[in-house]
Amino acid sequence: MVVGMQDPFPAVAGKGIERMRAAGVEVKVGILEQDCRWLNRRFLTSVELGRPYIILKWARSVDGYLDRHPRTAQEVQRISSPATDVLVHLWRSEEQAILVGSRTVINDDPQLTVRHVTGRQPLRVVIDRTGTSPATSRVYDASAPTLLFTSAPRVDVACEQVLIGEGQDVLPIVLAELHQRQVRSLLVEGGATVLNAFLAQGTWDEARVIEGTAHFGAGTIAPQPPAKPRAVTDHDRDRIALYVHDRLIPDDSTTPSITWPW
Repeated sequence: MVVGMQDPFPAVAGKGIERMRAAGVEVKVGILEQDCRWLNRRFLTSVELGRPYIILKWARSVDGYLDRHPRTAQEVQRISSPATDVLVHLWRSEEQAILVGSRTVINDDPQLTVRHVTGRQPLRVVIDRTGTSPATSRVYDASAPTLLFTSAPRVDVACEQVLIGEGQDVLPIVLAELHQRQVRSLLVEGGATVLNAFLAQGTWDEARVIEGTAHFGAGTIAPQPPAKPRAVTDHDRDRIALYVHDRLIPDDSTTPSITWPW
């Protein structure tokens, strides 16, 4: 019997392996273990770190901006191609929750739902300490559940709310709440402030960076990933770079056979 890796879940934790060995079955453990860990990375992150697996996603212009300044309307400023937009909706359908901050809600009014492909709707997570996002924002509509993290209860939006104390670091609170709800994966589609907060704390697992052909000239500077991309691919007229945290792939000698995760 060959076992790629031992299950770290406390309720299991190698008990099946012990039973087989007790029955006289020869069991080899750790065959292609890094590949197994990559395949099971969402579950393993939840069990071992007590938080969801975090995928940061952003699109930047060819000259390195998230958006163009000055803004003239509340709308998404398109960077990626329609074909890549479909791919992003596929990514949304593959994760359990999707997160943005209040500035993204105010500027872009995103719905944060799966529309271009068939799939499950993720839990929409909004961080809005000061309650500045309009109650009419599409993220508060009835198309999918929303979880709002804010400093004071809001009666003008119909969604679950978690209160944040003054001065508290919001990211650990968000991740602990999601973990308690058994949310094992989180796609972060926020703006520069939210993305840079995850990067600064080292609290991320993958980053998927889309570079389009748009040229903005000025705007919000896109985050800088703290590593080299593990892979780069062209998709329609865009280029997508995949970054992976060193925690998942410790060194080149143990790099699994990474294929694109979509």
